[in-house]
Amino acid sequence: MNLVEKYDIDGINLDFENMYEADKDCYTKLIIELAPRLREYGKVFSVDVTAPDGGTNWSECYNRNKIGKVADYVMFMAYDQYGNSDKKAGTTAGADWVEANIKKFVEREEVPAEKLILGMPFYMRIWEEKSNGDVDKKIITMKYIDNNIPQGVTKTWKEEEKQNYIEYTKGTSTFKMWIEDEDSIKAKFDLIHKYNLGGAAYWQKDFEPSSLWDLIEKETK
Repeated sequence: MNLVEKYDIDGINLDFENMYEADKDCYTKLIIELAPRLREYGKVFSVDVTAPDGGTNWSECYNRNKIGKVADYVMFMAYDQYGNSDKKAGTTAGADWVEANIKKFVEREEVPAEKLILGMPFYMRIWEEKSNGDVDKKIITMKYIDNNIPQGVTKTWKEEEKQNYIEYTKGTSTFKMWIEDEDSIKAKFDLIHKYNLGGAAYWQKDFEPSSLWDLIEKETK
């Protein structure tokens, strides 16, 4: 709060992750106590949360309903649908999964749509399915997509996920990648417009090609 006042910062974004479910009420209390302090200075207060359904310490540690009542914005980190802990290949943020969770926020958690900010990933994973059943994965940033698609491999469109997809074999391994690019980001903006959400957020800066900002500027006007 001292720094907010000293530098006249626009506001605070609170991002606590991997908390114990037992600390849910303590975290909610922190938010409840911080909100009026920021409001007193005319500052914006946003809180990051994960998808409503998931692991105990990853998802169930947030009281999204109360956070939505107190904070100016609730930032839905709409990633990872499939992440580092998964043993099965899958997308980082398919549009069907994103939309299903937007509905949970608005309908079940009763977070006002105009307060919900949709967080989009500027990254994806390339998955290697090995012949022994093991699965490895590596994060690929959006601006280096083309460097990670072998010559001759063709993208196909996944309609449900609203993503381009590649799959190819190398040696005894099969590689799969659900691609985050301008097409997938545009599909996520379509959801923002469809549900009249409060806006968009991104993780993380410099993972993206500079050309993506032309799309973002167009979609946020």
